[in-house]
Amino acid sequence: MSPFNGHTSHIGFSTGALERGNYRDAVRWMVGNNIHSMELSALRFDELEPLVSSLGDLPLDKFDYVSFHAPSSFSPDREEQVIDLLQPVYRRGWNIVVHPDVIYTPARWLRFGEQLLIENMDRRKPIGRTSTELTDLFSRLPKARLCLDVAHARQMDTTLTLLWDIIRRFADRVAEIHISELDSRCRHQPMSRGAVMDYKKVMARAGWLAPVIVESMLDRDRSELRQNELLLAKEAMSSG
Repeated sequence: MSPFNGHTSHIGFSTGALERGNYRDAVRWMVGNNIHSMELSALRFDELEPLVSSLGDLPLDKFDYVSFHAPSSFSPDREEQVIDLLQPVYRRGWNIVVHPDVIYTPARWLRFGEQLLIENMDRRKPIGRTSTELTDLFSRLPKARLCLDVAHARQMDTTLTLLWDIIRRFADRVAEIHISELDSRCRHQPMSRGAVMDYKKVMARAGWLAPVIVESMLDRDRSELRQNELLLAKEAMSSG
């Protein structure tokens, strides 16, 4: 995996942001628009098995970076089933993004090693929001890395102190970045100029990082808006 260097080839989309529940159309759009980084999204439990089963049918060779977002909500009795279904993803060498509140038994997730990416959370969740909470998670999953969601951190602390603190403390663990803006109901939406400028302030100080996945909800055929969001993400991540 190449480090982020400001080129748009290292910025892509979550399939769930482009087409809710329709990953095939999302992948097709990205291929047609020369997007080379992608996160396959199975945020809902019922989406997991169909998506994993169809991996061999997708034009994945068109992408330089592919990651996989595991379901964000499921009961503890389904944890082992989810982990088993993620095995083909792990064998492909892809990063697996997981919300910390569904890691019910950390020892079960150790098998994914550094391919397990713990995502920092927004205010709706009880854990994984701050540097202290992330430190506790990494103590139990020492090889896991971080999926840095800048919108989650910005929502938790609009002064951006928290975002910078997470970057500073876990710089060596950041393997993927999620970018968007959150509305008052914590839904991912297209970025405002204010959000772009906020992210740019912090990311210019960081000066490196990783593949960037746009999570702004851009479903239904909005090609112009998608391309604009791609340019905003590039601007937010640039140091110039």
